[in-house]
Amino acid sequence: MNKTLKMRKATTILAFLGIVLMMASCGSIKTMQNKHNEVRYQISPNPMEVHADRVIVTINGNIPENYFQKNAVVYLQPVLTWETGEVILSPMNLKGSKVDGNGKTIEKGSGGRFVYKDTVAYRQGMESAKLFLNPIAYKASEVNEANATWSEAMENPGAIKLGNVKITEGINSTSNRVDIRGDLSIAPSNYNVRTDEIMATDVYFTVNMSEVNWNNKLNKQMDAKKNYESMKSYIINNQVPRQIFVNAWASPEGEETFNIGLSKKRAEAVVNLVDKMLTEALTERAKIENIKKTDIQKYVEDAKQDVVITSSAKGEDWENFLRLVEGSSLREKNTVINVVKSQPDRIRREQEIRNMSVIFNQIESEILPTLRRGEIAFNFSGVQKTEQEVARMAITNPDNLTFDELMYAASLTHNYASKLQIYTAATERFASEWAGWNNAGAVALYLNQLEDSKRFLETADKLSPNNGMILANLSLMALAYKDVELADEYVKRAIEAGNDQAEMNQAIVLIKQAKYEEAAEQLDGRKCTYNLALLQLLTGNTGNAIRTLDCCMDQTSEVHYLRAICYARLDDVPGLLKNLREACQQEPAYKYQAKHDLEFRRYQSLIEFQDVVNN
Repeated sequence: MNKTLKMRKATTILAFLGIVLMMASCGSIKTMQNKHNEVRYQISPNPMEVHADRVIVTINGNIPENYFQKNAVVYLQPVLTWETGEVILSPMNLKGSKVDGNGKTIEKGSGGRFVYKDTVAYRQGMESAKLFLNPIAYKASEVNEANATWSEAMENPGAIKLGNVKITEGINSTSNRVDIRGDLSIAPSNYNVRTDEIMATDVYFTVNMSEVNWNNKLNKQMDAKKNYESMKSYIINNQVPRQIFVNAWASPEGEETFNIGLSKKRAEAVVNLVDKMLTEALTERAKIENIKKTDIQKYVEDAKQDVVITSSAKGEDWENFLRLVEGSSLREKNTVINVVKSQPDRIRREQEIRNMSVIFNQIESEILPTLRRGEIAFNFSGVQKTEQEVARMAITNPDNLTFDELMYAASLTHNYASKLQIYTAATERFASEWAGWNNAGAVALYLNQLEDSKRFLETADKLSPNNGMILANLSLMALAYKDVELADEYVKRAIEAGNDQAEMNQAIVLIKQAKYEEAAEQLDGRKCTYNLALLQLLTGNTGNAIRTLDCCMDQTSEVHYLRAICYARLDDVPGLLKNLREACQQEPAYKYQAKHDLEFRRYQSLIEFQDVVNN
C-alpha cells in the first residue's frame, strides 16, 4: 500500500471516529428529547388570572429520575400568544450537576422540581392567549442565563429542541370588570332662590296626601294655621307682597315619578290656599279703606292682578333631607350623608338608605314627615326669575344669567348633556371660577368625553390647587386613562383634603391594585353596590356576591353579566343562562365577551348557551 493511500485511509477513519464521537456526545441530549413527554409542566393557577392589570405566570416543573444529563443545559423561554399579539417571557436555565454558572441544578439520579415565574402586563384580547414552551437542550460547561436568548441557545453545538408544549390556554380577566365610574364630586350652587322676602311659612301634608289638613300633627306642632293667619293679617294691615313664592315637596321615599306628581298636587293645593288668603285679606283691607261694597270685588281682583304667584313643584326634597340628617342625633348619620352626597342615582340612593333598616326607621319617624310640605313666601321688593325661566335661559340665553344662576340651572336638569352645555357656558363667561370648570370636567367624565374632562379638570386644579373635590375627580379621570398609579396619588391627596367621595373612590383604586381586603373595608357600609359584589366574588364569597347584585337597584347589563359569572362558578346552569341572556339583550357586546370568557368555558358547548350568544 503506497504512502498516499495509507494517508487517505487514516483520514477517513479519523473523520468516521469524529462523527461517532459527536453522535455519542449528543446521544444523551437526544434521549432527553425522546423522553421529554415524561417532564411535567403545570401552570398555577389554571387558567391564568389578571390581577392589578397584570398576569403572573407561574410554571411548576417536575423532572423525572434519570432524565437530566450531568453536562446538559435546558433553556426555557415561555411564549404567550393570542390572535393579535405575542409576548416572549423572561428565560430560565436548568443545568446538570457538572455545569457551572447560573441556573437551577437538576440531579440526574433523583430528578427535581423547579418553579418559573414572570409577570406580563395585561392587554386587551389576552383572554384567549395560549402559553407555549419549546425548551432547548445542549451540552455546556457553564451557562449565563442573564444574557441568553432563544437564538443564542440554538447556536450552541448540538443544541436541539426538546418539543413544543402548550402549557395552558386562556386568561381569566374577571378582576378587570371593576366599575371605575365612581362618585363624582359636583360643587354645589350658591344660588338663593328666595331673596328679599320678609315672611314665610310652611304647610305640612300627610304621607301620600295633597289636601291641606290643619289637624295634621306637624301643622299643630309648628303652629302652621297661626302663621298662615299672621301672613294674612300682615296683608290686611301693612303691605301687599309683589310676589308670592309657592314651593312644594314630597319626602324622598317611594317611586320618584309618583312623588313628582304628588309635589305638583301639593303645590296646586297651596296655590289655592294663597288665593283664598289674598281674597280674604284684600276684602278686609278694602273695608278698612272704606271701599264701597259694590266696588270691593273689583278692588280685590285688581289688587290680585298686581301680585305674581310663582309656583314650583320640586319633587323629592333631598336637599333638606341632608340638612336634617346632618343636624340629627342619628347614630350613623355620616354614612347616610356620604350615600346622599356620593350617589347621583336617586333610586340607588334611597335603596342604600333603606338597607340600613334600623336607621331608616328613625328617619321615617323623625325626618321624613317634615319634608312633606308646601311653602308660602312673600317677596316685597320685586319679581324674581322662576326656576323655569332660569332653566330655559341657561340653554337659550346664558349670557344674561349670573354664575350662581348658571350653576343652579345645571342642578335643575337630570340630562347630563344639558348639564355639560350649561357648565361649559359658565366656564366661558366666568373663567376664574373653579367650580364651573370642576363640574364641567366631572360631567364630561360621566359622558366619557375624556379629553374635554382632562382639560376642564386640569384648569380647575390650576385655579384651586389641592381642592379635594377636584382631586377626587382627577383620580377618576386617571382611572379612565388606565393610570392606576396616578389615580392612587390623586385619591390620597383628595382624602387628605377631606373629600368624602374620595374615600369611596379609593376602593376602586385598591381593586385595580388587587388589594381586595382593603377595598372591602373602604366599601364597608355601601351595601348593594356592583363593586362590592365583584370584591365578594374575587375573594370567594360567591353567594354573598349574588345577594349583593340582587339588591342593586339599577339592574344593568353589567350586573346581570357578573351574576351570570357567579352562577357559573356555582355550576348553576339555569341561573347562568337567565342572567347571561338578560345581559346580552341589554348590551349585545356581551355576546362576544361570553364566547371568549373562561368563566363560561365549561358551558360553551351547551345548545342553550350557544343560543344566547349567537342569536
